[in-house]
Amino acid sequence: MATDYIAIDQQQIVARGTLEVIVRRVKSMGTTHEPMVFEADSCKRIEVDWHGDTEEVLAALSVDVPAPKTKRGRPKLGVIPKEVTLLPRHWEWLGQQPGGASATLRKLVEQAQKHVSLEERITAKQHQLDRFMLLVAGDTPGFEEASRALYRNSKVGFEKAIQFWPEDLKQLLLSKFNEVAEMHSGNL
Repeated sequence: MATDYIAIDQQQIVARGTLEVIVRRVKSMGTTHEPMVFEADSCKRIEVDWHGDTEEVLAALSVDVPAPKTKRGRPKLGVIPKEVTLLPRHWEWLGQQPGGASATLRKLVEQAQKHVSLEERITAKQHQLDRFMLLVAGDTPGFEEASRALYRNSKVGFEKAIQFWPEDLKQLLLSKFNEVAEMHSGNL
């Protein structure tokens, strides 16, 4: 299943669909604006270099950026080294575990990812939506009130705060707010 994306320019949704659909739609508009593109589900921003024609923009999106060459890790498996700061007693304990520190840390991370509490999932969704709102409407009247209402799970306050925002943006934000509210009520 193809990932759905949203392109927003000056607080207006200008395109929705796959990245190809978005690029073709934006380029057909003949605009000099460069809309922000987000994954529809996660609200994660996708960087798009709008310079060039449609095919050049699409080609730039499909290029995989190679990982920096390092001697450590297992680059063929996608493993890259990062720095972890722990106290000496933590390193000592990790060193005593079967498989060593890296294997133990991977197991702990996998276990933690499987056992995410409902509260943690709600908080993550709230942060996603708040970051999205900041990017597309951070200087819009009502933003701060909408952000506070989001974290209070106040639909009335949220709707009031965004009541004068562009209609398509308002509908998108309300649907995202409702996803968080459903999690609060335990429906997910």
